Amino acid sequence: MGRRLENLFSSSVVAIENRGVTVDESFLSEEEQSYLENVSQNRRREFTAGRECAQLAMETLTITPSQVPAGEKGEPIWPATVVGSITHSRGYAAAAVAKTSEFLTLGLDAEIDEPLPEKVLSRIGDREEKEWVQKVKGSNYLHPGKILFSAKEATFKAWYPVTHQWLGFQEAHIDFHSDENTFTVQIQKKGPFKKLFGKFAIQQGIILTAIEVPIAQSEN
Repeated sequence: MGRRLENLFSSSVVAIENRGVTVDESFLSEEEQSYLENVSQNRRREFTAGRECAQLAMETLTITPSQVPAGEKGEPIWPATVVGSITHSRGYAAAAVAKTSEFLTLGLDAEIDEPLPEKVLSRIGDREEKEWVQKVKGSNYLHPGKILFSAKEATFKAWYPVTHQWLGFQEAHIDFHSDENTFTVQIQKKGPFKKLFGKFAIQQGIILTAIEVPIAQSEN
């Protein structure tokens, strides 16, 4: 367990990660445990590690840790005073939380730094995004397609808690600013956001993408 993700968020956001550390399920609430009754062992480990990260992040934020059950779409249901995002991939889990008085939403995604299948890239990327992947592949990043995929996942995670609407891969256009390890998202669907801003990093074989929407920004 550790805090390694601060550089992806502003100082008011607490982010905690778990890299393969075994977590005891006993801290889970009955509702959280009921969600795990019919899932695989891998899913149990990922879910538990992600919730443990969320608990520790809330505690660090000086908010009394609370259960984070899963909604109908599997999304985390946060207590009223908190916005947050949970992510997990093979052997890795992380959570980011912030106070609702300061942030409207957060989006955090983690992916293994490995190739994205061409069929998936064709489905998620538009012409300009795929051109960026081809341009930087091998020189700037080994697997830029996976970075693109992760940025779109982080976008959805920031979008859905506010709108409760689906956002397709093609409804969010990503422009990467590689020199700064940042990206801009143009939302091509009617809703509360037209533009979102994010950061990305590759740390020990994990691609991480993060989006935060401060209250002040959401009101513009």
